[in-house]
Amino acid sequence: MRFAIGAAVVDVIVDDDDYRLPLSGFLPGLDAAALARHRAVLEPEFVDLADDALRVAVQSYVVRSGDRTILIDSCIGDDRDRPQVPAWNQRHGTGFLDRIRQADTDPAAVDIVFCTHLHVDHVGWNTRLADGRFVPTFANARYLFGRAELADWLAQRAAGTMPALHGAAIEDSVMPILDVGRADLVDDGHELAPGLALTPLPGHTPGQMGVRLDHPSGRAVFCADAMHSPVQIVQPDVSTVSDIDRAQARVTRLALLEEAVETGRLMVPAHFRGRRCGRVRRAGDAFAPVFSRSLSGG
Repeated sequence: MRFAIGAAVVDVIVDDDDYRLPLSGFLPGLDAAALARHRAVLEPEFVDLADDALRVAVQSYVVRSGDRTILIDSCIGDDRDRPQVPAWNQRHGTGFLDRIRQADTDPAAVDIVFCTHLHVDHVGWNTRLADGRFVPTFANARYLFGRAELADWLAQRAAGTMPALHGAAIEDSVMPILDVGRADLVDDGHELAPGLALTPLPGHTPGQMGVRLDHPSGRAVFCADAMHSPVQIVQPDVSTVSDIDRAQARVTRLALLEEAVETGRLMVPAHFRGRRCGRVRRAGDAFAPVFSRSLSGG
């Protein structure tokens, strides 16, 4: 899928298009009865209410703006030990890099890989297995990690407190980048390209950041895991079990939604299936997602 926002052209590169999570377990406090009123918008792309299932994608965004080619997040990767998630364990030949090529982008032409945060499903293709070790996948790219995000994970690593799943990703998808000096540490406001700047999105992890695109003819925000599903547009108070600080995640999400309503900014989360992104409108004292065929403009 390709769309344009302002002067940027965006390609969606999907790594897993239908990863299912227990809806009520992953989103504790969800009002299932109220959610049923939105099933015409949410089913079948985003939820399966009969099965109590949340349906999400794992995907990257290739953003071409000016002379820069930027990969936002790098998904799951192949050849990884991920026993906690059988569908992701020791995957081989999944074709992710081929899909980047099919989007008219040579992986060697990627200038920047930006990881919004360092969870297992956002860092995997940072590296590839070559001669028994993990090496950088994107041969000519600088890898950008949030300074606070990386510091938090390195502190957990030193203390031996990293969760097994995410800890494995730090070891095989982040440390090899640091070891060869290919990482740059960045903060709020850092410009990836003219009109593309980093913005803090704390809550899911302490140092999560997104990317704001501002252009006279279009605005968007690549908002990572500030929301996992349109379910959290219609029920924005509900945070996920994977959010480190659920109260902060709620504050971050509400601020994104309010700004999206006021400015018409396109929301581009990491895990939406279907149209992959959308806008937000006011629905009384609540919010509602708007998915349209035309995504360009602001």
